[in-house]
Amino acid sequence: MIVRLEKEQQKSARRKLLADPVYIISHDALRKMKQDGHTQLSPVELFLSAQELCETLLALPDVMEGLDDEIDDLEDEAEGENDAMLIMTLATAQLQARSKKCVGIDIRKIIFHIYERLDGHDLLWPLIEQMTNKEDARWLEGKKSNLLNYELQEIKLNGGGSEEVKQLFADMVECSDKMDKETIKGNLLFLNRYNIDHNHAYDKEVIALFDKFGIKSTTIIKPKEYVSTKIVDTEIQNVEAGGTGVIKEMKKD
Repeated sequence: MIVRLEKEQQKSARRKLLADPVYIISHDALRKMKQDGHTQLSPVELFLSAQELCETLLALPDVMEGLDDEIDDLEDEAEGENDAMLIMTLATAQLQARSKKCVGIDIRKIIFHIYERLDGHDLLWPLIEQMTNKEDARWLEGKKSNLLNYELQEIKLNGGGSEEVKQLFADMVECSDKMDKETIKGNLLFLNRYNIDHNHAYDKEVIALFDKFGIKSTTIIKPKEYVSTKIVDTEIQNVEAGGTGVIKEMKKD
C-alpha cells in the first residue's frame, strides 16, 4: 500500500500532482516533515500512498467493517514511526475532497474514525493546521504557480537543460484537464514570462499550451520588443476570459 518511487519516477509523478488541489495544500507541510526527519518518504510518496489507501477503502463492500484491518496493515507495512500517521491524515483530506462523488458512503464517519485512531499523535494537529492555513483562496491562487517555479528550479539545480523544460511543458498539457481555471491562468502567465526571459526558446511549447486551452489572441513577440504583460479580453475555451497578452511598444516616426 505504501508507494516507493525512484528519483525519475518521483519527478514525473510530482509534476502531474500539480493539478491536485489537495497536493497543493499539503506539499510544503510534507516537505517540512521530511526535512525535520519525521519521515524518509517524499511528499509524492506520502501523497500517492494516501491515494492507495483511499482507493482500497472505497473499494470495500463495507468500509467501516474493514477500516481497522486496513489501518493495521498500513501500520505493519510502515517503516518510519510517523509514516502511517502522515498517510492516514492525507487520506482524510483526500476523502473529504472526494466526498461529493462518493454516493452512499459516509465519508465523515470514515474520517472521524481515522482521527480516533490517530488521537494523541504529536504531529497530527500541527500537520492539519499547516494544511488548513494554506487552504485560503489567496494563497492557493499564487502557490500553484510557485510550485511550477519549484519544478523549473529543480531542473536547473540538477543540471537539466531545455529538453527537460520542454517535457515539463508537455506534462502540464497532459494533466491540464484536471486543473481548475485559476491554476491554468496562473501557470500560463508564469510560463509565458519564463519563455520571454529565456529569449523565446520555448515559443513552440508555449503556443501549443495556448492552443490547448483555446486562447485565440495571444501574441508571441521577439525579445526586447515587449513593454509589459497585461490581461487581455479574449475568448478562452474552458477558461474564463482573461489570458496572457504582450503588447508591443508603439514606435514614433
